[in-house]
Amino acid sequence: MSPLALLGIFLLFFLGLAMCFKVPVGYSIGMATLAVLFFDGLSSKILCTVAFSGLDSFPLLAVPLFIFAGAIMQYSGIAAALIELIDSLVGRLRGSLGAVTILTSAAFGVLTGSCLATISCVGGIMVPEMKKKGYSASYCAALAAAASFLGILIPPSVPGIMYGLCASVSISQVWMSTVGPALICIVAFMGINYFVQGRREEKSTVRITFPLYIKNVGTAFLSSIPALIMPVIIFGGIYGGIFTATEAGAVAVVYGMIFFLYKKIFHKNDLTSKFLGLTLNAAISTAAICILIDFSNCSGRVISMIGIAEAIKVFVTAHIASGAVFLIFANVIFLIAGMLIDINAAILLIVPLLLPTATAMGINPIHFGAIILVNLSVGFITPPFCSSVFMAQKISGARYVDIVKDVMPFVIASLVVVLLTTYIPAISTFIPNLLA
Repeated sequence: MSPLALLGIFLLFFLGLAMCFKVPVGYSIGMATLAVLFFDGLSSKILCTVAFSGLDSFPLLAVPLFIFAGAIMQYSGIAAALIELIDSLVGRLRGSLGAVTILTSAAFGVLTGSCLATISCVGGIMVPEMKKKGYSASYCAALAAAASFLGILIPPSVPGIMYGLCASVSISQVWMSTVGPALICIVAFMGINYFVQGRREEKSTVRITFPLYIKNVGTAFLSSIPALIMPVIIFGGIYGGIFTATEAGAVAVVYGMIFFLYKKIFHKNDLTSKFLGLTLNAAISTAAICILIDFSNCSGRVISMIGIAEAIKVFVTAHIASGAVFLIFANVIFLIAGMLIDINAAILLIVPLLLPTATAMGINPIHFGAIILVNLSVGFITPPFCSSVFMAQKISGARYVDIVKDVMPFVIASLVVVLLTTYIPAISTFIPNLLA
């Protein structure tokens, strides 16, 4: 059979199992891979070796380490300290609670690198507070959902590790490539929040002197120092040449455990989970990702063996004349993938298919990675299959239809950021080049 026909079989089995029968994504990929082997008459013996070698990777250790470190910080009451700090900085602005939600979600991303962890922790605290201040339940949910994917774009993040491993590029450079798009998203979201909610609010009549403002900020800063130290350790160590990204994960875990122990001794009421419970949660998340990686590695090897990636490269280069048009094609694919499947699964599945073509067209792999990560992140809030919106709906109690209506300005702004990231490479490559 032709490579493109086999690709059709793979997608048919994968999407059919994952969407119609709700088989977990990792197992859907594995069964689709076996179907391709069967229809092409290949032996399945190679899968055992590929599955083992796929996990036998030192850089891959960064995944469980950062997941564990993020879980420790998530359940240590650190979000409340970050919210207090950011509220002390911007709390007097109109629409301040929305601004605090956006900025805290971005800051919390440094600690967890997870969209759902960000929305559950920050959204769980901020949505009730916004509703008390007169924000509609649907807008609260839309804002929390939109801000949550900043937790992926602000490093460190597991999807960034996945792309770095797939593309064989520096993980730290991939992490920094999404900082520029994230900053643009923050500014755009805060602008939307002001026009939708902030301009309806009256200015605070309580006068505050500059010395008192500095005192409030200083007090909040002191209580948030433990949270602010972690990114300093991680990125200071990586770019100072002290340790690698994987070793940074181990250092983050050690720091997180010390911080958790301190909280347990002196501020036990701040803890929202026992150490065993959060360890089990991190272990379950790690196991799910490892299964996904295993089956994705098998599918990648099969795709390479039967020439699907090469066939796509030949097809695209024959029918698409320029890299700019190819990037539109790639954007559409990844945006749809972000709506339908897990972000890590999308990276592991589609990057091996499209990266050779992107490289052949002269597209920088780091720039391409930023485009992919921003696209897939926007998929979290793009209807109809928007996982962040579903999560926010549970927190807020608003109707799905109302949330979708309120989230659309954020979706449009995010798509503009996607286009800027795609066609202005410096947005994603400036910081990595500066730190290289």
